[in-house]
Amino acid sequence: MIRLENPRSESIQKFLRAQGPLGMRITGTIAEGGREVPLWVDDLTAPQMVVNTGRGWLAPLGRPEALLAKLGDMERLSAQMEESDGYLKFSSLSLDVQKAVERRRKLIRASPVGMFILEKKDFRPVFSTHRVESLNPKDAKTLAENSPYDQGEEYALARITNAPTAAIRIEGELASYIVVHANGSIGMLHTMDHFRGQGLARVVVSALVEAQFARGREAYCYIVEGNEASERVFESVGFKRVMDVYWSAFERREAAP
Repeated sequence: MIRLENPRSESIQKFLRAQGPLGMRITGTIAEGGREVPLWVDDLTAPQMVVNTGRGWLAPLGRPEALLAKLGDMERLSAQMEESDGYLKFSSLSLDVQKAVERRRKLIRASPVGMFILEKKDFRPVFSTHRVESLNPKDAKTLAENSPYDQGEEYALARITNAPTAAIRIEGELASYIVVHANGSIGMLHTMDHFRGQGLARVVVSALVEAQFARGREAYCYIVEGNEASERVFESVGFKRVMDVYWSAFERREAAP
């Protein structure tokens, strides 16, 4: 695998466009992180696969046969990340890639996730009397405490600092909020228990979608299978489920250096 120095090269952009909805994850990551994004490719001029690494996870993109050909390389990348916990952890795998890897490595766990996209023509803005504002750095601790996916305070602070956010405060108390993830998706949506049932989540989602569109970005998100409450919120403003993907951990073989 080759470290990619120019993620906006025409060969990479052409490859990403050919990947359909799955390409949004890498496209969004490049948009959020620029040249600092850790991206790896199998070939600089005619890539068949791209993989993004970070926080213990690998996000590979490409046909199953291309990914399997570089499975050993991805294990080496995984072994370099302490947060991988000794596993080969993949995010946003399509079903065909998930099944292909299962034939080569023992599956430890898999979480099915729906990928939702909002096209501008389908957007249904939500208006409210509540003032929508941005999160501030002091909110990072609260975001980390409410994250069910070990997204710590450092990550929360980076998202507050480096991308648009949307929040509602009621009498000075943080009531509902959402951020843009490092991969360009929107998430970490949370409404405090005692403020639920007032439609606040729909308001902050709508506000952040407008901010994404205003800066020329895609509006997409991932929702864990079974989280019907979040599905209702996102679908109410126009998001549509386009495909199922998987966050999976596999047994990692010790690859030769």
